Amino acid sequence: MNCWTVLQLPEEADERTIKRTYARLLKSCRPDDDAEGFQRLREAYEEALAYARWRAEWEDEETTTTAAPVAEQTYGNLNDLAELMDVSALHPAPFEAPKADPAQALLSGLNVSNFIERWTLAIQQDCTDAFQAGLLRHCFDHPGERVAIASWAANHLEWLTPWQQVAMTPWQHETLSGELLQEYRRTLQELLEQKAEREFIIQLTQYNNQPWLRVFDLQQQWQRIILQLLHDTTWSVPLFERVCQVFGWDDQKGVCPEPTWMWRELVSRCEQESFYANLLEKAQDLRRTSADALAARLLLTPMSASQQKRIIDGFGENEWNACQHLGELLTWRYPQLLERLPQPDAFFWRKFVPRPIYTQVFIRVWAVLALGIGLSMIHTPPGRLDLHSTFIFMVAAFIPAGIAFRITQFWASMSSTYRVPDLWLSQYLIPKRINPNKYWLVIRHGVPQALMLAACGLMLGVLGMVTYAGALAINLLHTKRIGHISHKFSHGYPWLNGLHWAFWSPLQAAFLVVMVGVIVAAQHYLPQVPWTRLVSPKL
Repeated sequence: MNCWTVLQLPEEADERTIKRTYARLLKSCRPDDDAEGFQRLREAYEEALAYARWRAEWEDEETTTTAAPVAEQTYGNLNDLAELMDVSALHPAPFEAPKADPAQALLSGLNVSNFIERWTLAIQQDCTDAFQAGLLRHCFDHPGERVAIASWAANHLEWLTPWQQVAMTPWQHETLSGELLQEYRRTLQELLEQKAEREFIIQLTQYNNQPWLRVFDLQQQWQRIILQLLHDTTWSVPLFERVCQVFGWDDQKGVCPEPTWMWRELVSRCEQESFYANLLEKAQDLRRTSADALAARLLLTPMSASQQKRIIDGFGENEWNACQHLGELLTWRYPQLLERLPQPDAFFWRKFVPRPIYTQVFIRVWAVLALGIGLSMIHTPPGRLDLHSTFIFMVAAFIPAGIAFRITQFWASMSSTYRVPDLWLSQYLIPKRINPNKYWLVIRHGVPQALMLAACGLMLGVLGMVTYAGALAINLLHTKRIGHISHKFSHGYPWLNGLHWAFWSPLQAAFLVVMVGVIVAAQHYLPQVPWTRLVSPKL
């Protein structure tokens, strides 16, 4: 199918007729509705236009070639006639001045405040083509007025479209379109900064419906500009959804703008904002008492420690699991949201979680008491201590260990009543380097440790207290451990778990061995010095 058939024109059609026909056909063959038909129409238009221009140039050359011999012959004939005729009595006709060009008169004194009125006069005086050409020159002679004039002309004179009447170079076309797009972007950015989202959507829709922005290449450039604007600014989820409706973007249908990485970031931000808006709604609705609503209220609502404790006092396993799940989502999937939370640590609530006293505590208390009793029995006079009696006393250590275990459980329950002042004291008395997660508490842990320190003093005196205090300090200050314990072993063998080497620092183990040797040596070589006892041996 040739170009004349597509355009429905005869082969002798001139350039003006081709342009008018192309503009008329383009209105029913948009690139976004029928891309293939538009491409076919565009190729036919360019081919016909090239042929018409070539034909016009060929006809001009032929006219010039044939006119030269005729002029020479005419000049010769005139010379002959001049000799035969006396023309001295003839007088030339009076000179008539050319009529003034109305377009030039309208372009004189043109500015941004009167160009619309001048255009109306140009229509009345039938000089629109010349006036448009002058208007285009005025845009580039006066850059400060360029955007206002080009914006009006793009909407009313079809500038920057394939059916524009004014001749425009590619550089002029690119300059005008680029400045208009940047001006539109600045206007929309100001609306976003003012949080005027409704006005933003109205203005965006008006811009997008302009004829020149329906051209395929300009529409793609316009969409990239809006995509970059959304990437660089803040907005709400409803605004993003409305922008997608304006441009027809749909991630599920695979209709998305370029570049793809920026689009993916915007979709991710939209999901994040939707997630945060949902959390905020749950947190602010006091009628909701579900586990996830309570967890959202705890993490998103600014509260004092006392207010947090009042909410947490009614928490059960479901609520704690909801807090754990929400903390993990915020930390790993939406880390940008942590900056909006009252507390940047999404797991701050762990300091309020009830901490049960496990079996491991019992076995460790027994080990301390058994070691203390065993070392204190070494100093017993010969004949009164043997392996059998030592074994009996070590087994007997289970009784005070059991009592200490029950007292610890009772104290853990009772100290939870004073959790808020305990947290306040711990924050100011325990260095953050030692207690980064606020696990150790002055009241909850300090009292049991003081009792254990006193028990070691009763069994082994000053050296016993130094041994326990030193081992405890090393455990707090030195985080490296000897080995690793598997989760299966920890739950399967809780008794062995209590004394597993995975919980020991290598410095702690070395210190304990050294101190045991010191205690034994002091009892053997310096029995008269009460380093390993608080009561006189005579008693």
